[in-house]
Amino acid sequence: MEGTTGRRRLPKAVVQSLQIPLPPLPEQRAIAYVLRTVQESKEATERVITVLRELKKSLMRHLFTYGPVPVDAIERVELQETEIGPLPAHWRVVRLREVVEKAKQVDPRKKPDWNFKYVDVSSISNTKLSIETWSEISGENAPSRARKLVKEGDIIFATVRPYLKRIAMVPAHLDGHVVSTAFCVIRCKAELATPNYVFFAVSLDNFVQRVVEQQRGSSYPAVTDKDVLNGLIPLPPLSEQREIARMLQAVDARIEAEEKKKAALEALFKTLLHHLMTAKIRLPEEFVARFAEVTP
Repeated sequence: MEGTTGRRRLPKAVVQSLQIPLPPLPEQRAIAYVLRTVQESKEATERVITVLRELKKSLMRHLFTYGPVPVDAIERVELQETEIGPLPAHWRVVRLREVVEKAKQVDPRKKPDWNFKYVDVSSISNTKLSIETWSEISGENAPSRARKLVKEGDIIFATVRPYLKRIAMVPAHLDGHVVSTAFCVIRCKAELATPNYVFFAVSLDNFVQRVVEQQRGSSYPAVTDKDVLNGLIPLPPLSEQREIARMLQAVDARIEAEEKKKAALEALFKTLLHHLMTAKIRLPEEFVARFAEVTP
């Protein structure tokens, strides 16, 4: 390396002296074709994911304005003007605290031999709105923030930097485990609200924005559980809540499938790149022969 600390670079002579594998031209073309095909498939999958995410945004706007009705039936939906925008006339607007029950807090340090899974705010993907990682720790080594006991179906809403939208539902494998006090735990009253519906309601941009408006602090902006629970949400009858959640979950399932496909293609590309460039894998001779006369 040469140059100053901020602009370190390889000398030109070093780059020119680097050795690269050089198979015959037909094999070069065949390798490039295979890698390009995988890369194009990944890019096509990325475009599908982008379209699906835009579809979900449009669908959420439709469902949270007109309810679970077809587009050609919206003119027959009687609307009311509310503090959170137009809604079907038979829906209510409630504060989130009206449809949730209080979650318990624990002190794991009082049970030093208890081994549990712990979720903090960095565990949440704000693109997938899901819990991606967790730590397995003992009560003896529990951080001071490890206090909130959660159940399957609870919704956790990060109160630290709420504009980052770290919101997720608690899956079955984290039932009975612990999350940070930096989350507001939203546990729905079954007779009033379904968890899947409330999850989508609190992940709406306008709900999050109203919460963000309550944040305090500059270096560590945060809101309180009370700020989140005082937020307004639309509340349709339970049957419509379930249908809205079902429709949005169907889109989420398709997005998840495409994300897995993208990850598989990325892994395939890296594997092929390594194996083909090091000749650990050789393409079939009859396949390579097809590129004998192809212009590179």
